[in-house]
Amino acid sequence: MHDHVAPPHPRLRLPYDDRYLDDLDRADPDRAEHRGWGPAWAGAPEDERLTELVFIDGRLVSHSTGSVAGSAWAEHAARLDREQQRPAPPAPTPVWQDVLGWLADRVGGRTALTALDSEPLGDPPDLPEDYARDTDRQRVESVAELLDAVARSWFDAEVATALRTALLALWREDPRVVTGATSAAASAAGITWAVAKANGLIHPVGGMRVGTLRDFLGLRSTPSTYGAPVRAGLVGFRQPASQPHHRPLGVPDLLDLGRADLLTAATRARLVHLRDRAVAASDAD
Repeated sequence: MHDHVAPPHPRLRLPYDDRYLDDLDRADPDRAEHRGWGPAWAGAPEDERLTELVFIDGRLVSHSTGSVAGSAWAEHAARLDREQQRPAPPAPTPVWQDVLGWLADRVGGRTALTALDSEPLGDPPDLPEDYARDTDRQRVESVAELLDAVARSWFDAEVATALRTALLALWREDPRVVTGATSAAASAAGITWAVAKANGLIHPVGGMRVGTLRDFLGLRSTPSTYGAPVRAGLVGFRQPASQPHHRPLGVPDLLDLGRADLLTAATRARLVHLRDRAVAASDAD
């Protein structure tokens, strides 16, 4: 039979106690002059950047300062130095510059923004006559028919022109967006959503609700799902002039398609007004 031996009690860590430093200071008067605890390393002489503390049973009994060069902490000190030397962040760009960049992304660049006017769009362009395959013709004509039906039911003749123009622009620039859609209705939904969003016609900015458009075209998914590849096909590889997903204060919530010919006269009139205000602000700076 073995006697039960209780396990030793774990060593208790005593709370911090620096009263013994007073005795050390009395023994070494010069030591007391260096007891101040200033900023970690800012402004400290090179031979005093490293401070080492000695604890016995949780009590601080000694500390010393010295050079960090050649010590185990030299690399850490160098990293702190690099952090201190980081350049200051750039000054924020003026509001008028943000607005001009935002406008340029919606109309196709700085040159297009300078030439922007508010004349109404003309008649819808004609569909192409030549196609590589009969299935391509059927898809383009089916999408165009659906776009015309959407415009007659919910918009006006100028929006009908913008919708047809967007279809033909996609067919020239990236026809796979049209032929690769799951159906003609899906392609029409994406084009309608993108053009309507670019003109502020989608709720809550405008009166068209995406659910209404979805039901009208007999789709299950929201039209914005089909609108993403449409936007990508229309914008192409142009470098944006403004920060992505950033809308300056005071401008409307309009999708950037990078084409002025997809914007109605009313939309372009708003953008022309914003352009003139931004230019006036830049001249005043």
